[in-house]
Amino acid sequence: MSDRPDIVQLTNRIQDEINYFNGALPERDALVWYGYLAALIEWGLLSPSQHEKLSDMLPKITDNPVIAVFLGRE
Repeated sequence: MSDRPDIVQLTNRIQDEINYFNGALPERDALVWYGYLAALIEWGLLSPSQHEKLSDMLPKITDNPVIAVFLGRE
């Protein structure tokens, strides 16, 4: 794997995780992925559209704390 993950690698890695958990990625694991993807977009390693595509693979989490950390709290 190169130092810079690409969209295909990340898609495959997330899908592998989903498959590992028989199609139901646990919230705890999803939060880790949300945080990792947030870091990649913040560091300019993912475009907003790539981030959205990958995030859409993850289960939706009500009051996702990663969003508050990423965007900041008021």
